Amino acid sequence: QGILREGLEDVAQFFKAHGSCRLPLSPSLLVKGIVPRDCSYFNSHAVPLKLSFQNVDPLGENIRVIFKCGDDLRQDMLTLQMIRIMNKIWVQEGLDMRMVIFRCFSTGRGRGMVEMIPNAETLRKIQVEHGVTGSFKDRPLADWLQKHNPEEDEYEKAVENFIYSCAGCCVATYVLGICDRHNDNIMLKTTGHMFHIDFGRFLGHAQMFGNIKRDRAPFVFTSDMAYVINGGDKPSSRFHDFVDLCCQAYNLIRKHTHLFLNLLGLMLSCGIPELSDLEDLKYVYDALRPQDSDADATTYFTRLIESSLGSVATKLNFFIHNLAQMKFTGSDARPTLSFAPRTHTLKTSGRIRDVFLCRHERVFNPSKGYTYVVKVQRDNPGEVTFVQRTFEEFQELHNKLRLLFPSSLLPSFPSRFVIGRSRGEAVAERRKEELNGYIWHLIHAAPEVAECDLIYTFFHPLPRDEKAAGTNTTPKPA
Repeated sequence: QGILREGLEDVAQFFKAHGSCRLPLSPSLLVKGIVPRDCSYFNSHAVPLKLSFQNVDPLGENIRVIFKCGDDLRQDMLTLQMIRIMNKIWVQEGLDMRMVIFRCFSTGRGRGMVEMIPNAETLRKIQVEHGVTGSFKDRPLADWLQKHNPEEDEYEKAVENFIYSCAGCCVATYVLGICDRHNDNIMLKTTGHMFHIDFGRFLGHAQMFGNIKRDRAPFVFTSDMAYVINGGDKPSSRFHDFVDLCCQAYNLIRKHTHLFLNLLGLMLSCGIPELSDLEDLKYVYDALRPQDSDADATTYFTRLIESSLGSVATKLNFFIHNLAQMKFTGSDARPTLSFAPRTHTLKTSGRIRDVFLCRHERVFNPSKGYTYVVKVQRDNPGEVTFVQRTFEEFQELHNKLRLLFPSSLLPSFPSRFVIGRSRGEAVAERRKEELNGYIWHLIHAAPEVAECDLIYTFFHPLPRDEKAAGTNTTPKPA
């Protein structure tokens, strides 16, 4: 962090002396300064920097880029160019795979700039919202998309984008042999578009653990991705559509095998270590199987999808990556609530004066259980909102608060375990009383706890609360 601050001061001095400059990433981007508070670093091996520049256009937003040092970005540029050509072939054939293709530019030996895609998050960040074992669970991606697309038609559109882009990524990463795939270099946009970043290893040059390849599956396609496509645990017709889409996209690329071999052949002498001899070209030839008929290639790719879906090794690799990342928390890593799409603060929401848990209600969607209705009063006279939260969401709030504060500053949380065979209604009633005591103590705790962003985000209405308020404007008496 200290080194980053010193470097940013040098960049600020450059802008004082020169006024403005064009970014190498795209000559059309004209910038006049750096925004230090918006700059940080990532935790991967090369520690890339996240930089934010002031736009010369007063109406334009800040321009965010990633600066990498230590990776040969010519390889990334080449990979993205190949994916761009694949996308053009699909579009020409009337198949829009909704691919996200970003700019990347090598500015020197082992360094360069990469465009930053807005409103996107790595799969690791999405999965660890459900705990460190989130990579073994099936719901995280679907829950995250639901959180950012609360309306039914929005969510359906996001799932459609996910199905197309996921199919495109499976085909592209398999054909180009893109390796070292883990949940920190696969990203998801809030609109459902999935895309890969960081192409430091391709053409089958996988990282090794001793004699074992880290990338054991042909490409990354896991059960949590299948959960989004199926809309649940059970296979649906949409999964067959996804398989058809993959096979159709694969066969369209196979028709242009010689184009890809010729283009990659032209790059053999440019000094990219992983594209240096004919064996590397043979990898792409074998992946495209030009000698097969379309029917044989369809059967072959369907089997690849099955083997990727059944690969425990991918989930294990994701889990190991989650553990490794826990040791190196980033410069901007703060715990967030998995069900809240954005963070709210005392400043943005207004001071909370009182909270009271009025009642519990039986719910059947997305799963059976009870939800608790909380009345939130703020300083503004007459500003009262009602929010609905489940016991599990209260528990998540408590667990995230424990990451920030010592236990001595927090009230004790009600036990989740129920002794004996109590009826659901009786348990919900008892929990209502216990949770009421818990939130009262939370609001009256030390200011650093009571006024923290987590609590203000928790008690801020979500789209589902506003929807519930629309259907029932007069709250039931407590």
